Order: sequence, then C-alpha cells, then structure tokens
Amino acid sequence: MAQLPNEMIQLILIRLEVRDLIRCRSVSKLWKSWISESNFIKAHLEHRYLQDSENNKMGSRRIAMSASRCGDWIYDPDKILSVCRTRHLLGSSNGLVCVSPSRTEFLLINPETREVNKLEEPQIPQEGYMIYGFGYDSSKDDYKVVLGFRNGSSHTCFLKFTLKSNVWEVIGEVNYTFVSRVGFLYSGALHWVVCHGSAYQMPVILSFDLSEDKFEEIPQPCKWAEHLGSISGCLCVFDVLEEVWMMNEYNVRQSWEIVEPKDNIKTEIVHCLKDIMHYIPNKRPLCLKQRVVHTPKFIGAPLYTPSLVSPHIFKKPNEKKQETRIIKSRKVPKVCLDSASSSEVGNLER
Repeated sequence: MAQLPNEMIQLILIRLEVRDLIRCRSVSKLWKSWISESNFIKAHLEHRYLQDSENNKMGSRRIAMSASRCGDWIYDPDKILSVCRTRHLLGSSNGLVCVSPSRTEFLLINPETREVNKLEEPQIPQEGYMIYGFGYDSSKDDYKVVLGFRNGSSHTCFLKFTLKSNVWEVIGEVNYTFVSRVGFLYSGALHWVVCHGSAYQMPVILSFDLSEDKFEEIPQPCKWAEHLGSISGCLCVFDVLEEVWMMNEYNVRQSWEIVEPKDNIKTEIVHCLKDIMHYIPNKRPLCLKQRVVHTPKFIGAPLYTPSLVSPHIFKKPNEKKQETRIIKSRKVPKVCLDSASSSEVGNLER
C-alpha cells in the first residue's frame, strides 16, 4: 500500500480537532515534531478561525466559567468575580485563557492542552476596586494582561504584563469611573463601559488598543447600557438583555442600531471551563463540556477558539532566573509608581 506524501499528511492533520492532534503526537516522533512546530500551530489556528467563519449556520465560539454553584448559566460579565467562584475568567485569545484565582494571581491556560503558566504577581494595593483585561497584540505577536486599580475617587491606574518580557509595566492613569470591570476584547482592543468622573454621568465606552497602548473613547448610543459583547461580528452594548444595541461600523456613532437578539443570534458553541479549587496542571481536563446554545444569554462571554498555542510560548528551555520589574512608561504620574514599586520576583513557573 502506497504511503501518503508528508505534505499531504500535514494538510490532513491541520484539519483535525485539537484533542485529536494531541493523540496524534503519540503516533511517532515525526508526527510529534510536525504538530509541535510553531508554523503548524499557527496554520492550524488560522484554519480553525476560517472554518468557523465559513460556517453560516453557526455564530461564535465562546467560553464561560461553570456556573454550577452560582445558579443559572446566564453569563453576566460583571458578576464573574462573585465570591461563589474559586477562579475568575478574565479573557480569551487564540485559544489561551486568562484566569485569576485571587487578587494578585494570574494564570494563563490552554484548556485543550491542559498547560498552565503562572504569571508574575503585580505589586498592587491589597484592597480596592480592580479592572481587568486580556488579549493578543498582533503587531508584536505578544499576549498582554491589563490590570487597573482605583487611585482616588475616580482615577484608575493601569499596568500591563507582556508575556514576552515577563514584566509588569505602568501604562498610566485615566480619570474615569468604571461601570464594567472586565474588558471585552474586540478588534485588537479591550473595551469597558465607563463614566466621566462621577458614576452618575452618561456612560461611554473606553477602549485600550493593545498594539498602541492607547486609550480612546467610543460613543455609546443614547442609552444607559452597562454590558459589552458581540453579535454577528459587531460590538454591542446591552442592559440585562432587555435591549441590545449593535455598532455596525466600529467607532461610528451613527452606525448604532437597536436589534432583536433572537433575530441575530445563531447557534453558538459555549466551552464551559471548570470552576475548581485545586487544579493539577497537565493532569485533569479543564473544559467540563461544550454546550450548543441558541440564546442571547452569552453575548458578553469572551470569544474562544480551541488551539495548540502554548501559554509557555516564549519560555526558553533551561532559562536562567532573571529579575523582572515594574517599568515606568513615559508621562506616567508618580502616584501610579508609588503603588507599583519594583521588586525582585522569580521566573515564570510551569
């Protein structure tokens, strides 16, 4: 029986599900080498995105924490930090998921490969209101965790962690009261609902461009809406899912229109992440199961695509421990640095 050419075998492998590829790594050393190559991992991820986008019958893939101890499966992005959880989902990008078990602890996880990377802990106040976000910076091929903490009645100081540098860096300070806490990732930027100064002002959307490290206001429709999400590939705002507004053209006020979610929501796949207290890396599966839904209840949940991308992607073998530090950016108020002083911390933990 004739053997298939290697190029054809690789084209077949790229079309397989992640969990099937994990099994295929045990077929031979050659297959394991193919599947572990960065070019293969990127090609597989691109194929997954393309496959989902070309499926006209399906909407988006999303990920949410298991709500078995918190009532119904309705995804409320501003209540995911509830005390009934042991882990908090802060975002997802390219198959990597950022989870926070505690105020200063951040884990970067691939639920499919079961890899976990514990990030360095930031130097932040021990108490107070926190803002979060996670996403991919395509211009630098890097992943960023964004963290904000209250500084005064309406000022919020922001830090960012880049996976390549293993460094927490001070971004600066913004004068907003945050209505939402977890940034929704859309079009390469994180988005929050905020108010100017006082929480009683008409809210706007604040975006943080992950490539340019720049904050920018995006106009809301003439509606008090506290939650962000996406429908049919467009950014949307909603309030307890009673009324949903969709921005047909990004950052254009006139493109906002009210929509009926039931008419715009397609069948979606929701990957349910386990809410467990003591996770053993590489041993226990992280995804409880997949749910096929046809409901607007999850439009605020992070988008998710299963992938082979490793949370240790920039970790070099046998890398020596090095000092990581808080770096001062240009034009950063000194008050931010007072709350984020430098310290010696160790290397990334596997």
